[in-house]
Parts: sequence; C-alpha cells; structure tokens
Amino acid sequence: MVGTEMSSPPSYLCVFHAAEGMEDDVRDLGEDPDFRNPATWGICRPNTRRAVQLGSHVFFLGFLRNPTRYLIKGWLRVGEKIGYVEALERFGDRPNVILRDRDHAESASRRQPYWKNEELRAQSEAWYGPEPSWLATIKVGSRVFVQNPADEHELDNWKCQRMFMCQRRQFERCLRAGICQRESEFPTLSGYIVASEWRDIGPRRVPWEAIAVSRLPSERLRTPYGQHNHQLLTDDEVATLKAAVEAVHAEAAQ
Repeated sequence: MVGTEMSSPPSYLCVFHAAEGMEDDVRDLGEDPDFRNPATWGICRPNTRRAVQLGSHVFFLGFLRNPTRYLIKGWLRVGEKIGYVEALERFGDRPNVILRDRDHAESASRRQPYWKNEELRAQSEAWYGPEPSWLATIKVGSRVFVQNPADEHELDNWKCQRMFMCQRRQFERCLRAGICQRESEFPTLSGYIVASEWRDIGPRRVPWEAIAVSRLPSERLRTPYGQHNHQLLTDDEVATLKAAVEAVHAEAAQ
C-alpha cells in the first residue's frame, strides 16, 4: 500500500465503459452507477460491491475509446447495502436493478438467451433446452423473479456472477444437479449499494489527468489483460479526490 494506511472503511476507484457520443454527460452504458437521487450501484464489479462497507467511498471514471480517455463521473459514499428484492421495490424503474417480478415482466421484450460460456451453453442445452428454468428464474417463497428484459448480461452471468458471484466450479455443480444450489441464499444477499452522499460532475466532462492522484495515472487504470480494474484508495487519496471534485462542482455553480 502506498501512502497513508486506511483506518476507515475501504474505498475504491472504479472505471466503467461510458456511452460514446454523449457530449453532455459521462454515463455508464447500463446506467450503473445511476446518479439519480439517491445514487445507486447494483450490477458491475460485484467483488467490489461486496467489499465496500457503510461509509466507503467509490469514485467513478468513464472510459471512452475514440479518442481514448478517462472522464470523471463523480463519487458516492455507501449509506446502505440492501437486498435485490428490496432494490426492486424501492428502485424498480432503474436499469441497474437486474431482476423483475415474472408476473409483471414484459415477456415479449425478453431477448433470446445467449451465453458467456459456449461450452457450458452446449452442455446445458443438451440436457435442459435453451433456457432452463433453474437458470432463468429466482424463486423466493411464492414470488418468481426473472432477468430484467433491458439487461444485456448473458444467461449464465446475470444472477450467477452479478449477484451470487459463482465461479465455474459451482456453476458446473448446479448444471449437473439441474437446480440453482444457492437459490435459498438469495434473500440474504445484500449487493445493491445506495448512497448517503454523492457528487456528480459528469456533465463537466473533466479528464482524469486534471485531478489524478500521482500513483494512478491513466496508464495504470488497465490490467495487463486490458480490463479496467478497481483500485483501492488510501484515506489521503480519498480526501484529495473529494476536494478536487468539490472544487470542480463549486466552480460550475458560480
């Protein structure tokens, strides 16, 4: 760890793929994070969402390809970590709530199932057909939930990885059994983040270089495999970044 060690909840810098061609804001392609009131975060970076605690800060950058650049979206402070059913009840109009009640979902808008892992798709289809119910639904008591029709995550990704964070070995066990072996755990999952404080400066389209902490220049935001990873921040870096974002916001308000 470089800099002051953390004495408060862990905080992170996260990068999302921003919508190209949007000149008046910096927004994630799937509106996650969603910076409406209150700011929420519920799909991307499930490992980071699990790691954050009440009081953690998360800073977001939007990545754009043409030309390659990172623009600052803003930050949120974690105020609540709630379950996905509660998220549906409170924020059901938001794209970053990844499920819907089956009885209320518009089945006609459900796109044809596609898979992240082609090998597993072939095996599943051979045994259960193109869309096995144990993979496409979540049952909680008398309620049945399905994937949000607007969500673009693959059939073997939307609940297995985005919510349960299952690895391939667990998925293969479920595949052999023909059931979701972790479904009973669903009511206890609390991976949907609701902010207690947030600041959105996306419309300012400020480049990361304008406020970047010295340890994290743009070239450090990618992993060796080209992915945009999360970065753990020290308390000092959180304070520095918050002050810089607030300065941009104050300037815009003048």
